[in-house]
Amino acid sequence: MAIIGVVCADEDERARLSLIAGESGHLVHGAPRLEQALEILRENRPRLMLVVDSSEQDAQSVMREMSRVSPLLPVVVALKNRDANRAVALMRQGAAEVIAPPWTRENIRACLAKTMRLQGTAFSVETPPRPRSVLLYFFFVLAFFAVCFSALALKRQAWLKAQALAARDFWDLPYKHPAAMGFDGKELWIVDWFTQSLYLHDANGLALRRLVHLTAETPVALTFATDAVWTVAASGMIIRRMKNAALTPLEKYKDAAPNTLGMAFDGLYLWTCDSRLNQLHKHLIDFQLSLVASYPYPGFRPAALVFDGKTLWSLDAANRELIQHNLERPDEAVGRVPLPEYRDGRFKPVGLGWDGERFWTVGEKERESGPARVFRHAVVRF
Repeated sequence: MAIIGVVCADEDERARLSLIAGESGHLVHGAPRLEQALEILRENRPRLMLVVDSSEQDAQSVMREMSRVSPLLPVVVALKNRDANRAVALMRQGAAEVIAPPWTRENIRACLAKTMRLQGTAFSVETPPRPRSVLLYFFFVLAFFAVCFSALALKRQAWLKAQALAARDFWDLPYKHPAAMGFDGKELWIVDWFTQSLYLHDANGLALRRLVHLTAETPVALTFATDAVWTVAASGMIIRRMKNAALTPLEKYKDAAPNTLGMAFDGLYLWTCDSRLNQLHKHLIDFQLSLVASYPYPGFRPAALVFDGKTLWSLDAANRELIQHNLERPDEAVGRVPLPEYRDGRFKPVGLGWDGERFWTVGEKERESGPARVFRHAVVRF
């Protein structure tokens, strides 16, 4: 039996959600306002919080305050109205799951069970047995110093990588909500999901060259493959486009990549990352974008993918690091590079690009409104 908190301003809806969660065998504590929800966090330490997003109570504000009290607590948001843009925004703010109406018993129970199942693995420390001889004691001392030296060596290696990757340049953008970025060989492309637009910048100085507004979709990812521009909509639809001024759609693949926040092309396969299932998907570029294989993501929260000509890299938004993948076994991380530019928490990394020599990232303001920022990093290959 798990303790679950339900935050909902409407008393009838709160009672209904509490009843559904209680029928699944959970102990439910209801709260009409943020103040009562924070008291539940401090006194009862729930495993999960279910928050209803409404005009009386903004779910983003509730999640922000609860993350300060319990940073690792998963939060499930229930929407009153179907809104893909709102769902994407909530997921980017850290929601573990977003439930769209109508709220059925089956959907809510499955969502709660899945969220608690993916919280992670608990670890415990066992006390080693007492040494029975001087030789055994000497062995443990040597092992202790070996571990210490290894830890220092790893920390030094991570520090050197961080220094190598330290950004030499950065630019503030004339928009606030980037979702992805990429290079076509000449220009830097950045997707803004809020304005539903693609912005084309000069790679030297980031002067804005062109803007393409996509009125029929909310773009969240893009890449370049087979002489075309590929975009992913918030609905999960992948669209192949001409590289002309209007980015004319050539082919649409409905529901080909749900919950996707990153996409890359390695010269043969199209890769997508599923932020909800924490998986990397490998697709053939055929008439159905056939799924070849899926792999567990070896990080915490994937936000972007890029292929540097040799291997696949991902951007982990939670750990604020780049992950280098084994292309034969993408669930295996062969390198991790921290991003010191995001360590202060002012920006959240959301997009990743490779210009042939250097990595680029784009970040969205984390706790306040303001222009997004692009970082150009030093040359790095490990």
